[in-house]
Amino acid sequence: MPTLTQLTNRSLADLLDALRREARYPSDQARVLHELQVHQIELEMQNRELRAAQQALEESRDRYADLYDFAPVAYATLDRQGRMVEMNLTAARLLGIERGRTVEPFLGLRLAPGQNRTLLSAIGRVLATGREESLEATLGRPPRPECRLRVLLQCGRPDADGTAPATCRAALLDVTEQWHLTQRLQERESQLEQQAGHDVLTGLPNRLLFTDRLSQAMQRARREHRELALFFLDLDRFKDINDSLGHAVGDEILRQVTQRLRAQVREGDTVARLGGDEFTIVLGDLAHGSDAGLVAHKLVEACDQPFAVDGQTLYVTASVGISLYPQDGTDVDTLLRNADAAMYRAKEQGRATFRFYTEDLTARALAQVSLETALRQALVKGEFNLHYQPQHDLETGRILGCEALIRWHRPVLGIVEPDDFIHVAESTGLIIPISAWVLRTAVTQMKTWRAQGLLPRAAVSVNLSSRDIQSPNLAETVVAILDAVGLDPHALAVEITETWVMARPESAAFNIQRLQTLGIDVGIDDFGVGYSSLTALKRLAVRVIKIDRSLVAGLPDDAAGCAITRAVLALGQALGLKVVAEGVETQAQADFLHREGCRIAQGYLFSRALPAAEFEAYVRNQAAA
Repeated sequence: MPTLTQLTNRSLADLLDALRREARYPSDQARVLHELQVHQIELEMQNRELRAAQQALEESRDRYADLYDFAPVAYATLDRQGRMVEMNLTAARLLGIERGRTVEPFLGLRLAPGQNRTLLSAIGRVLATGREESLEATLGRPPRPECRLRVLLQCGRPDADGTAPATCRAALLDVTEQWHLTQRLQERESQLEQQAGHDVLTGLPNRLLFTDRLSQAMQRARREHRELALFFLDLDRFKDINDSLGHAVGDEILRQVTQRLRAQVREGDTVARLGGDEFTIVLGDLAHGSDAGLVAHKLVEACDQPFAVDGQTLYVTASVGISLYPQDGTDVDTLLRNADAAMYRAKEQGRATFRFYTEDLTARALAQVSLETALRQALVKGEFNLHYQPQHDLETGRILGCEALIRWHRPVLGIVEPDDFIHVAESTGLIIPISAWVLRTAVTQMKTWRAQGLLPRAAVSVNLSSRDIQSPNLAETVVAILDAVGLDPHALAVEITETWVMARPESAAFNIQRLQTLGIDVGIDDFGVGYSSLTALKRLAVRVIKIDRSLVAGLPDDAAGCAITRAVLALGQALGLKVVAEGVETQAQADFLHREGCRIAQGYLFSRALPAAEFEAYVRNQAAA
């Protein structure tokens, strides 16, 4: 299809007449688009009239100098530097210049800051190619009011010897009014696009935009082999609010619900309003579908808080249904229908709660919610403690350090292993205060042991979570704890899991560098089972790698395990890294590792992880042996 600049004058005029005759617009958006089309054609026709008038004036300027000087259009002649070597009276008035000055003024100095370079580039191209150019510019520098100009640049063809012209002609047209009109039309078009995809009352995506967002999220989840959760949220007995207090009160509650829902999800998640009191939320990038239950619990709790409207305190609860992609549906309609069905099940089972489409996931999610509540209480009640597992020199048997491992002692239930609660702590953000407690407790204990003359050259290793390693304030937090306790940074080491690091390698690399600058060794835990170990080593420049227990378990009989272990040890030696083998349980494993050049090991062969008092006794016994 030809562009406007390719159409003949007659074709442009016919097209403009046809557009002006149109009187019916199916929508406001169609009307705005129609007005933009008309405006663009009018601007093109103005440009053509401007070029024709300029050419006619140039051809007759020697005979009709006054016609050029008093023409209603501003004309000027510019050299390569943008200096106006000639201008008519109209241009002088437009630019606020007194003609006849000794020094020719530069047009670029009259334009808004930063636009002179654009003007000079255009002049250079016109002089080099002979092709005309048109550009938009802003006339006037603060505090002078701005004026929008269209600058049309033309020049003659190069001389017979190829020499480019020294000057070009410029027509300056004040298009401020047209520019403001275009801005208003574009703003109106943007508003109409916003209204087409968003709910007017809450500003949330409507059903149309929600469907598109959900479809895109499903495609992304399929590519990345991740799970996706769709929440269908309905307010309980909301009709009673509208019927008894009026729709104005109901609308305000809907706006407040919108704010609360947005506050409970991540920035990239989609919260939409389908209509009435029905909301949907697309929660992507889930490692485990059951994690959606923790978010649903927060949504229910957020809506359970009182609403303040016109001096009244009102209560409205919410029921949430959850379906998961791909197990509960692989298309938009199926996933939405199943989430809706799960929501009605939540209403049938008492309201103000959530349910998954499948009952087993509901049970698992409710167990996670219960575990989260218990974790919060555990921090307050002091139910956590640390056990310490020694790390031995395979050559001398000397203790070179220890790893601090968290234990949770639940009343009645007894000891809870980290694998049973760390995942929930990660999902809920509770890992942040838990990690801070572990770090502070381990550093304090190491300070005590050193004051007693124990472990003078050893370091205590603490595991950091993915949230810790991605925190921009990690180094400051660690330093503050070390300073408060008064422990040398070299007495602390931290361990990170490779898969956590690679989720956000930029922030991880930044924090690792800062920690190691402080003298704190950073190591990769579970090395050899991640998906990009060599990349991690190169990019992150860690100082320690720990051979995963799954590789150590089969030594020395497992040929593949032996080969991988040798490769890891050779890699560590080549890069000057400290290599620690974990999970060593037999003397045969220790002997193999020692022969292959591994110096440090930990595991049940030496000792299980011990409470602080028992570990202290173990260290004293080793020193006395």
